[in-house]
Amino acid sequence: MGSLHQSEPVRLAVVDYDFLDRFLPYELLLAQRRAMVWGTLAAETLPDAHIGLYLVRLEALPDHVYPTPHDGAEAIANHVSDLLRTVLRESDIPAKISECEHVAIVRDVDPKYAFTIAQRLLQLASDSPLLAGANLRACVGYIIYPLSFQPNYPVDRWENLIELARRMSRRGNSGTSASGYGLLRGPHMEEASIPESDLVPLALQNPDSLVRAGILQIQRIQLLARTIGSRTRF
Repeated sequence: MGSLHQSEPVRLAVVDYDFLDRFLPYELLLAQRRAMVWGTLAAETLPDAHIGLYLVRLEALPDHVYPTPHDGAEAIANHVSDLLRTVLRESDIPAKISECEHVAIVRDVDPKYAFTIAQRLLQLASDSPLLAGANLRACVGYIIYPLSFQPNYPVDRWENLIELARRMSRRGNSGTSASGYGLLRGPHMEEASIPESDLVPLALQNPDSLVRAGILQIQRIQLLARTIGSRTRF
């Protein structure tokens, strides 16, 4: 009878690259249409009218190498899929694009709280004995789409948006702990009036110049401090 009071975790199907190639353009096009219909009001009255593209990348710690298939690479990839399932909702889409990279498509994201998903992912990864034992750390990069108030980026070039998320995951990667960075609209995006067809290539080349101009902003993810006895662990 006790099991009636405990809900089992939802086992979301983890999709692959081919699925993303068919599915993601539709999601991006839907986000574009909603943004054009709702206009700038969406940012104020409909804050959840965005989707989040989260890329989780594993990398070996300094002086270590990434595990080979004989060293349990597949088990590690399955473990990351389980972490994604733990964080995501039933309406979200977890995907595996390689042994060391996973993507999560998160619907109806409020940009102000987009960092919480990345934070939960990083916290689970940093607490994982399997990843620690394999001398791996997790890096999360994400973008909140649409990036512009003129969302006209060709949806068949969705890989460039994933590449933006990947480059966010590579920021500040000199340490040994999990890290995460997100890219989203800045406070001056509306007045800059840059269409996405121009914005995305600029962001791929030099996102920091757009951040300095307030056109985009970067969120940095901080792991929560945890106190164990008299020690504080980060």
